[in-house]
Amino acid sequence: MRSSTLLDAFSQLDDPRCRRGVRHAFSGIVLLMKLGMLARIREMEVLVRWAAAHWDELRDPLGFDRDRPPCATTISRTLAKCRIAELQTSMTLWLQG
Repeated sequence: MRSSTLLDAFSQLDDPRCRRGVRHAFSGIVLLMKLGMLARIREMEVLVRWAAAHWDELRDPLGFDRDRPPCATTISRTLAKCRIAELQTSMTLWLQG
């Protein structure tokens, strides 16, 4: 399936988390991490501070609906459950358009 945006592509990924307690969209967390990588951010705490500083601009485009970004623990736990092969396939398909 073709995705016009990277958020659309990541929205098609299976969310590996348990439904209970989920407060942030999986696709948004993955895309936030990707933006952090592009900004050369290497630490979760720095990523959270960066996201908080730009939250007004990031929140809606990344598909978040909460008033503040996910905390560092949420991001790292979510990414630990991420299936790398599925993420790579999603990125590749999006890049091929």
